[in-house]
Amino acid sequence: MRRQRIIPKKECGIALISAILIAALVASLAFALSARERLWLNQVENRRDLSAAQAVAFASIDLARFALRDDMRNSQLDHLLETWTVPIPPIAVEEGKASGRLIEMQGRFNLFALQRAGKPDLAGVDMLQNLLAARNLPSDWALKMARAMATQATLLPAPNERKLLPVANLSELAQLAEIDPARLVALDPLLTILPENTAVNVNFAAPEILAATTPGLTLSEAEQIVSRRAAAHFRSVQDYVNALPEGLRGIASTTRYCVESQYFIAEVDSWFGRAHLRYNALIYRQRNRMPELLWVQRI
Repeated sequence: MRRQRIIPKKECGIALISAILIAALVASLAFALSARERLWLNQVENRRDLSAAQAVAFASIDLARFALRDDMRNSQLDHLLETWTVPIPPIAVEEGKASGRLIEMQGRFNLFALQRAGKPDLAGVDMLQNLLAARNLPSDWALKMARAMATQATLLPAPNERKLLPVANLSELAQLAEIDPARLVALDPLLTILPENTAVNVNFAAPEILAATTPGLTLSEAEQIVSRRAAAHFRSVQDYVNALPEGLRGIASTTRYCVESQYFIAEVDSWFGRAHLRYNALIYRQRNRMPELLWVQRI
């Protein structure tokens, strides 16, 4: 008769602990693999959402270009009551949504006017000093910014056919001019940086811009002109000159102003799944040509 080997209790305990440890190890590996798989799937979904949101954003920018082209075909007059000035609220686009607006840029003071042929332009400096004074900012900023703009402008090709900017934005200009970036950026609604000297569109210009660029015009007089403009926009530069106080009509430079704009910013937001993207794009429009996209910046 064969005897059964009796396993000591100590060995039974060791075997049980080993089994539990192996089971725990297998469970940990399974959990780790599952977590890595979920992470990988989330990354794939995020990349898909990001790519789709980017595609929607760039499609929206192209729609803005078409809108500006059609507007140019219908009228060579730009003003605040045109349909393209109305912001588009978020609308459904496939599995996401998009919104945006077009902003006219020639109603602002173009800082490119601070220099001419790579040297500070005193007329531009004087106009910017008027604008800074209206906002209680140091007048010596104007000359500092003019010197910085002149230095950067010398780095541009001549002629600047690619429409390159001398500086990227107001923050960069503030650093180059060694002035307070936060205080300068506060003027963003009144300032712009374009790749060439441009006329001021009097149908969009704020009272501070009209007062700064029109010699002898006070801020209160500019505010009255803008108030009257709300009822009837200017159909020509001469309309604006006629709206000036009588003593200023003969000295106002008509070449400094316009009622037709070439530069616009398209602000676009797109949402797709977990992704939310915001872009700014500078658009350049010429007659009888499709508007050009000069640069795109992700905000």
